[in-house]
Amino acid sequence: MNGVAPSLLDAWIENFNLKQTEAYESDGHCAVLAGPGSGKTRVLAARVARLYSQRVKGPRGVACVTFNNEAVRELRIRLRDLGLNPDKRLFIGTVHSFCLGCIVAPFGRLFVEDLDSTLGVAGDMLKSQAFQTALARVNFGGNMAVSRGTFDEYRKAHPIINSEARQEYPELARLVQEYERVLHKQGFLDFEGIVHLALDLIRRQEFVRLAVEARFPFLVVDEYQDLGYPLHLIIETLMRTTCIEVFAVGDPDQSIYGFTGADPKYLRSLAKESNVHCISLDMNYRCSQQIIDGSQVALATEKQRKYVSARDDEVGEVRLLEYPNGLGEQAEVIATKLIPYLERKGVPNSQIAVLYIDKWDGQVLSQALKEGGIQYSGKGDLRYPRTPFTRWLEDIAAWCSLYPQTQRGPRFDDLFFQYSKVCEEAGTSVNTGDLTSRVEFFKAITSLAMPDMALHAWLRQLNSLLDLEGLLQARKAHPDDLAGWHSVLESCVEGKQLAGSSLSYFSRCGDRSDTVTLTTLHSSKGLEFEVVIMPGLEEGRLPRFSAKTEEAVAEARRVFYVGMTRAKNSIYLLYSGWYTNSYNRIFRNGPSRFIIELESNAPPIL
Repeated sequence: MNGVAPSLLDAWIENFNLKQTEAYESDGHCAVLAGPGSGKTRVLAARVARLYSQRVKGPRGVACVTFNNEAVRELRIRLRDLGLNPDKRLFIGTVHSFCLGCIVAPFGRLFVEDLDSTLGVAGDMLKSQAFQTALARVNFGGNMAVSRGTFDEYRKAHPIINSEARQEYPELARLVQEYERVLHKQGFLDFEGIVHLALDLIRRQEFVRLAVEARFPFLVVDEYQDLGYPLHLIIETLMRTTCIEVFAVGDPDQSIYGFTGADPKYLRSLAKESNVHCISLDMNYRCSQQIIDGSQVALATEKQRKYVSARDDEVGEVRLLEYPNGLGEQAEVIATKLIPYLERKGVPNSQIAVLYIDKWDGQVLSQALKEGGIQYSGKGDLRYPRTPFTRWLEDIAAWCSLYPQTQRGPRFDDLFFQYSKVCEEAGTSVNTGDLTSRVEFFKAITSLAMPDMALHAWLRQLNSLLDLEGLLQARKAHPDDLAGWHSVLESCVEGKQLAGSSLSYFSRCGDRSDTVTLTTLHSSKGLEFEVVIMPGLEEGRLPRFSAKTEEAVAEARRVFYVGMTRAKNSIYLLYSGWYTNSYNRIFRNGPSRFIIELESNAPPIL
């Protein structure tokens, strides 16, 4: 039975502040501008629960769209705590899964001739082959050459199929058309094409708009600032032509995915619409006031945000630490001095995060932590890609490591639901309510509930019992999951990250662990810790040397701001004043300008 528990919902909203309550209770289109630590996910989950239980009746439902799979995972956990799980009336997924599953797959073949009946998502190799095939078929004339980068940028900038803007560059428009035709004939779309086709169907076909409205009269969008121009056009079109009610949540100051086409202006534009009620959540329940003040200096906006800490304690520090011998010294200090110091102060490892700029820094840091005997995990820990499937594997490992005392770990119902979803997408039906299927799945994983079992053997036996490889190969819409599975297997090979690891060790690679978190600044969004450590803050690294435009520097500021506002109590900012690139060339540009600004403008908090 999927339903909201009224007592749980009442307990959730009991402590809402006035602005949170306003967002929860408002009807009609609403845009919530939610600063860091403002409780926006809690408000969003409560809002969805209210819509589902009080404002919509079956078979109609609510669609919740968010930026990435980690955000989907978090929202599902919050809604599960209120008694709600995804079903045919409650969609929870990424913008790509919404566009594919709710628009393109059910309606695309009605209006697009060359679409296959079973659509898959193209992986990198297939996309590269399709591009080369299309390039060979399109005559550009003269010596004009088109790189893959130019092609990708053009597609992002021109999401409207057959638009006048596309025709300004007719050769590129033909290349895009041919590329998509090649993929379609093989039964595939790429992620960009999924959203563009969904937009085209929504804009051109009234039938599709009415069908989406009939199924989902309420559309909830999380992290709106990160979802890009095509989704913004879809939302605008639905608001203008249907009775769908939109509830959007986001923060323009945390828009950090410009390389995917995200831009904070779309959320600001939506919030200014005359038929949209705009609410600002200004109370920060996470950070100390000292960290809030420091983050405002880092953001360096003309109009200062009026964020106030809900905490009444005086705890909070922003520390700037210079280590002149480079990133290697910074990493060594983090592993051998700073983290042990925090441990002695009583800070749990699970409340410590090391946030780095990119893979280059991550490799140096992970090696130092490993040599220092520091257990670490996280989406950016470079062991293997974190996909929904590999996260599910981590959860099964955690459940098996705790069995039979599984109360502190993942729920069996959630594990089985994800398994049934994988089977369904692979064309093998598993009824979640079928007791026989549940018992078989239970027997399979309990037979492997051996924490000390070698990870490579555990994965091999789990695959034998559940045919994971076969299921993943049959799921055309999720190529990243198959690649993630292979990456986990390869990581167990001698000399790799998980070589010699046990099931128990693997279970601690997930988010239910007592390890230090190691991840990128971009991947840290949505997370919070007592202490945040940010190394490698050199001019030329953040912002990057290539950040020449005002907007590029502004996005780098937002990345820095996101990192700072992950911290509840303390943040340590490390720099050397110089760095080397992959060719070992030394750049002595001094510390990041953001460090200098903090030193100059916020001495009381240092």
